Amino acid sequence: MSSDATAYFDRLRTHLHLGEDSDDDAIRELAAHVADETESLIQRGDAPERARRAAIDRLGRPRTLAHLLHQAQLTTPWRDVAFGSSAFALLALVIGLQGWRMPLVALTAAVIVVGITLYGLWLGRPSWFYPWAGVALTLPLAAGYLAFAVLHRELGNVGSGEATPLTLVGVSGAVLYFPVGLVVVAAAVVVAVRRDWLDASVLLSPLPGVLVLIVAVHRAGGLASAADPLPSASLMLSGLYLCMALATLLFLRAPVRQTRVVLLLGGAMALLAVATLVADPNGGMVTLSGRAALLLAFLLSPALVARHAMKGLGRRTTT
Repeated sequence: MSSDATAYFDRLRTHLHLGEDSDDDAIRELAAHVADETESLIQRGDAPERARRAAIDRLGRPRTLAHLLHQAQLTTPWRDVAFGSSAFALLALVIGLQGWRMPLVALTAAVIVVGITLYGLWLGRPSWFYPWAGVALTLPLAAGYLAFAVLHRELGNVGSGEATPLTLVGVSGAVLYFPVGLVVVAAAVVVAVRRDWLDASVLLSPLPGVLVLIVAVHRAGGLASAADPLPSASLMLSGLYLCMALATLLFLRAPVRQTRVVLLLGGAMALLAVATLVADPNGGMVTLSGRAALLLAFLLSPALVARHAMKGLGRRTTT
């Protein structure tokens, strides 16, 4: 084994922790893969050293590869499980305290979420990353409501010609925000789907509840309203996200992939129940069925995207 390969696999071993025998087996198989890939590149005309380097580079960062191997074997450590589920616990706390009415609380929570998400991205998206990234995606959703509030308040002034230059800048920024926010969310989902559609579904799971909360806040008069502070809605949604924290803990620790799918669907049904109680408790069966269909389609859309991508890849490889 070359010195480059030895150094790479030494770094990989420091992150694996699958068990001594499993670590040895994984590294042995990967070393054989690198050797086969190197030989294939040499036969295509690459210089031996360049071919070896390219074969190693295709494995990715050692830390990222270790996380992927952990995920493939569904051996998420308890430390990572607890850390991942704490993302929903934090969201439950902020909603329960009605943090949108306390700028300091909201800003502190946002800084924590963004900081941890960026740290997880730097680590190579470990198993706990996607719950935190999903909570981070609720921030563009909240910012979208702020942009909507600006448009709702200022468009009348723009139409009447009474808008100041500062107002025009604010309205322009609010209008531009929506396509930018949509691109950010779509890009995050696409990146997650490339790894595993279940990761992408976890990424999307916090969004419907926050959307329900935004609708409830708007119906109560908006962020600046002195009306009812929605204690019942905030408590129900806070309880929902505590349940999602528990479901995430079970999801990350589940040894069978089918169990993870069941937990995801169970969380979707709990979300549907709470959303119905908050948004429209008097809705009929048709309304409830429509919401259920939309929610399941939303959370399972990454599976459809992944399936379509695999079909496209299969067509390219056969042509």
